[in-house]
Amino acid sequence: MKATITDGRIENAVDVKTCFVLADNEIWPASFTEALTGLDLDVQPCAELHDLFEVTREEPTSLVVLAQRNASFAVRACRVIRGLQEVPIIVVMQREDELIPVLDAGADDAVVSRADPDVFVARVRSLLRRSRPASAGGGSIEVRNLVIDLEKYQVILRNEVVNLTPTEFRLLAVLAQQAGRVVDPRALLSAVHQHDYSERDAQNLVKVHIANLRRKMRDQRTENPYILCVRGFGYMLERRSHIRDGDPLSELVEE
Repeated sequence: MKATITDGRIENAVDVKTCFVLADNEIWPASFTEALTGLDLDVQPCAELHDLFEVTREEPTSLVVLAQRNASFAVRACRVIRGLQEVPIIVVMQREDELIPVLDAGADDAVVSRADPDVFVARVRSLLRRSRPASAGGGSIEVRNLVIDLEKYQVILRNEVVNLTPTEFRLLAVLAQQAGRVVDPRALLSAVHQHDYSERDAQNLVKVHIANLRRKMRDQRTENPYILCVRGFGYMLERRSHIRDGDPLSELVEE
């Protein structure tokens, strides 16, 4: 079954922002649909996972929303969609303990189905905003052998492209802009999502994204990693190739 297409939809219209939704009705509040349409998104429901794969591969997509009872299904869907293209993904789950696995699988954001619709729409608005192409003149940031191209949304490390999700890219860019300074998780996530989080939520979410970043950058396999976790304070992008002997920071850096 193909995704439902509204009769009034204009094919290939540049100004149409399409959102494809694969949702279990039991956990998908009608207020969330209203929130999406309130953002001028053309909301298109998909009945099956393979339909979602087809439309996101073939049609311009501004946002993908997954609302699933089955956590393992949502994780698998995130991994496959992320492999198709860098489309923004937000996931709606039943329980808080199901959010981290979907984020780890490539989702850019995740909320529980009982979340306030105003919070949901704020998270979606922020996700769409930070997923826009960078404007001309954005330039690039270079730290040691790491190059972050703010115009192309591209990361090159040791002359190799590192494929990141939009959220991972933004996190790395914020850390690079503050290279040599420790950024606490709440401030880091707020800068990326432009939405305030509790200290606990921020720590949990950032921990997952940083772990993915370090894995993709193979940062844990080097003696001189780029991303440092400074115990009790936050995260830092290290500008130096080597930490000097006797540096007080070395006692706070977690392996």
